[in-house]
Amino acid sequence: MLFLMLFLQNFLFAEMSSESFVLQVKDRSILVISPEKKRNMFAVIVENQSLTSQVGKFMVGGKNIKFVTVPSGKSQTVEIENKSNENIVFVPLSPAFQEVLLKFDKKAYEVPSKE
Repeated sequence: MLFLMLFLQNFLFAEMSSESFVLQVKDRSILVISPEKKRNMFAVIVENQSLTSQVGKFMVGGKNIKFVTVPSGKSQTVEIENKSNENIVFVPLSPAFQEVLLKFDKKAYEVPSKE
């Protein structure tokens, strides 16, 4: 039974990492795990691992498309549709971080806090 649970957990994580962005918000950085292929419709999982609530917004082409508030220690999934060729940007508002460009075809990258 334990083996089956571990297998399913690994399978679910593999699915998540191949079709969803994961933003792990930490106190001094944001770790981004991105999907392999570009899609018009995708999910972004915002995991707040910092000590404060995180407020942010998703933008494309200078327009706001979604707002998110994630309490400390919680996560929230946001569905995003982008049929344009412009990139999606996550803008942390409170606390302020650098903007995070959501890049497809890249496995993991880290964005430091705003200096």
